[in-house]
Amino acid sequence: DGNLWIGAYGGLTKYRDGAFTQYTKENGFPHNEVSAITQTADGDLWIGTAHGLTRRRGESFTDYWVEDGLPHSDVRVLHQSRDGRLWIGTRVGLGSYMDGKFTNHAEFPGIQVRSIYEDADGTIWFGTYGGVSRYDGKSFVSFTSSQGLANNHVWSITEDKTGNLWFGTDGGGVSRYDGKSFLSFTTSQGLANNTVLSITEDKSGNLWFGTDGGGVSRYDGKSF
Repeated sequence: DGNLWIGAYGGLTKYRDGAFTQYTKENGFPHNEVSAITQTADGDLWIGTAHGLTRRRGESFTDYWVEDGLPHSDVRVLHQSRDGRLWIGTRVGLGSYMDGKFTNHAEFPGIQVRSIYEDADGTIWFGTYGGVSRYDGKSFVSFTSSQGLANNHVWSITEDKTGNLWFGTDGGGVSRYDGKSFLSFTTSQGLANNTVLSITEDKSGNLWFGTDGGGVSRYDGKSF
């Protein structure tokens, strides 16, 4: 609708036409620690906070808690997949929302979901504090450092134009997965810092890695 929504540790802010509107606990918003925001295809805005999940429809807010089906009240990341399901990553476990119903995925093997990514094939990847998990629409498969992942704390995920998956970790650098095996890169290869919080690919095929304290690295396929 042309609004810019900003989540912070001071509440939710809407920016439009040069003016800011604040939503905080003081004026009825459920919690001031906002960690995730996404808009679903039906136009609803979903806001993940440290104290539950909130949906904004029109000008009204509706709050959802563990009692409504969330696995945990501390929501960390949100993503709507192509089939219309809203995935809800929390500090403890994974939930989803589809057709008016919440599902707590008790079979999910990871904890503390930090990132969710849908690849070109429609497979959903979850970066957690227990490795990375893949969901093919039927079941979850997990990968950890035992399979070659750089570190079991996965902060960020992206797919490059050749179909490789990249996983940014907390202290282990970044891992590239070609569907068969992992290859990891660290400061030894020129990465700015071994904690990688965000990854994106530009239109020229360069990969950019935002790190914790080391600045940003650009990878052209040969060097950082």
